[in-house]
Amino acid sequence: MSEAVAPITAKDRVGELDVLRGFALLGVMTINLWEFGGESVTITADQLAALPNAALNSSIEFWLRLFVSDKANTLFACLFGMGFWIQMERLEARGAPFRSIYFRRAGILLIFGWLHFFLLFSWDVLHVYGIAAFILLFSRKLSARTMLVVGGALLLFAKPLISGVFEWSGVSVTLDAITSADSEVLARQAAAQSGDFVTFMGLMAENNWLGWIMNGGPVAWIAYATGRFYIGAWIARKGWIQNASTNLAPFRRVLWPTLVLGLALEATHLLTENAEPGTTLSAISAWGGILHALATPLIAIGYGCALILLFNGRSAKWLVAPFGAVGRMALTNYVLQSIAIVLILTGVGPGLALAGKAGIATFLPLVAIFYGAQVLISNFWLKRFSYGPLEWVWRALTYGERPAMRRSTSAMIAQ
Repeated sequence: MSEAVAPITAKDRVGELDVLRGFALLGVMTINLWEFGGESVTITADQLAALPNAALNSSIEFWLRLFVSDKANTLFACLFGMGFWIQMERLEARGAPFRSIYFRRAGILLIFGWLHFFLLFSWDVLHVYGIAAFILLFSRKLSARTMLVVGGALLLFAKPLISGVFEWSGVSVTLDAITSADSEVLARQAAAQSGDFVTFMGLMAENNWLGWIMNGGPVAWIAYATGRFYIGAWIARKGWIQNASTNLAPFRRVLWPTLVLGLALEATHLLTENAEPGTTLSAISAWGGILHALATPLIAIGYGCALILLFNGRSAKWLVAPFGAVGRMALTNYVLQSIAIVLILTGVGPGLALAGKAGIATFLPLVAIFYGAQVLISNFWLKRFSYGPLEWVWRALTYGERPAMRRSTSAMIAQ
């Protein structure tokens, strides 16, 4: 394989990107399990309220919405945008046919996403990222300023605007009433608990068709993801993430303003959303969607700055460095998390069949255990191998040759 088109080596990796990806995956799994096993999907509102730890579930849900919901996937998508842009720049600088390589890479991600969507996890996001990656490729000639402005607009307003149109038309109200009806929820729950995976996936596909596709979800999410890709690409174009270790001052300046303002806006949204009509608080609650849209990227930026500073610090790097191995195997670990969620909620194989029987207070310890195992296994694996299993397949298909999987003895000793 020509050096110009060869995949990057370990020494070329941006360690901060890997740490951020690994951290984001913790939040992604937490929210996916909570929502997939949550109200109106596989448990009814009455069942959730009847759980022995219902009050604890409600309290934890508030904090999850404040600190994690939408922030994790925003960070994850921005990192994909950064990664694609950095690869594009490196390939072009090496004189490689970057368009064809990038096209294959994005196309393979899209295929992985569709396979994941249809065969395993019906709330897959990889196919959305694959489409956003093509949009990024075709719009790469945009100026950095235009990419920032368009990306920011899509990030902030795409989902609220498109969702608002469908709500105004009455489509969302009608379709949500169908998909969230107790009879539909109980049917999905019964299939999950019985371990009938084919029936369960069929029912989830129906739910996706009515509650997501016919409800404008693909358009909203593709626009939203494209906005996050643009922001990630803009950051990469500035070189901030690649040169973070030698220029930490901007991250220190940005950390607290973004985090404090973002959390204040999100808290205001959450604390006023159920205000009584006609009160001052209800007037604020009318702006809840905008408050959340503004808060989400601010909090994600704050998290990113904090992790970069910790990673490049002298005394606290050990706290975040283990995330790096999880991030280097992000595709493999994302799919493994989907398998774990299916096994937690359904009775497939050794599954726990917790659909309809548990809430977030039960799910959180399971996420902690599984993610802890991913940290240990990922670090163990990458001491011996250069890529995660799916990362190896992705690279082999992208470059048309099989890269060396096992690390050399000298590299293992040097580490």
